[in-house]
Amino acid sequence: MKLYVYEHCPFCVRARMIFGLRKMQCEVIYLPNDDEATPNALIGRKMLPILELDSGEVLSESLDIVGRVDQLTGKRALTQPVVDGVGAWIDTHSATIYKLAIPRWAYSDFPEFRDLSARQYFIDKKQRVFGTFSPLVSVSGVLVDSANKALVDLERLLKRSKMSETTWSTTDVLLFPVLRSLSIVKGIVWPAGVLAWCERMSEACEVPLHTDIAL
Repeated sequence: MKLYVYEHCPFCVRARMIFGLRKMQCEVIYLPNDDEATPNALIGRKMLPILELDSGEVLSESLDIVGRVDQLTGKRALTQPVVDGVGAWIDTHSATIYKLAIPRWAYSDFPEFRDLSARQYFIDKKQRVFGTFSPLVSVSGVLVDSANKALVDLERLLKRSKMSETTWSTTDVLLFPVLRSLSIVKGIVWPAGVLAWCERMSEACEVPLHTDIAL
């Protein structure tokens, strides 16, 4: 199997997670961000992740990939029910998190940005959506404060939910990529319970956090 991804992409992280949780081997291919030809040849549009199965079948939606891989031979990883409230937390706070993360991704040493043209492609594309990065960076303090308050709320939510430390659900697959995105931001105050959860998930799914390269 081949999994085409970007290092920064939270949707790609979902697909990477299930292989880690299942302890299954997969060839992970990091595409340059300006490579339009490869995804267009595989699925007819520029979008990642893309999973190419050994049978030749191709899947492109992250949760479709997660579901298919979890149903392959062997013990399933996602056996727990979804956790109430986490999806609403993500919906409420993901915009703030991505406003913080996207400008920092643009200047990080990720495989998809090794070529200057690929980095500029990402910058141009994201600035068309979010506006120029300078204003976003200038309000980082306000956004960081908002994210820190949101994490306190998440800490309470995780404590109430008593999420398992050894088995997982779709909730884990949805939440970890969002928090991993936030891990590239300096100044984030991680509540002990949230940080412990992130570190456990990172180890379990074999996808590292970005705290060591935070900007």
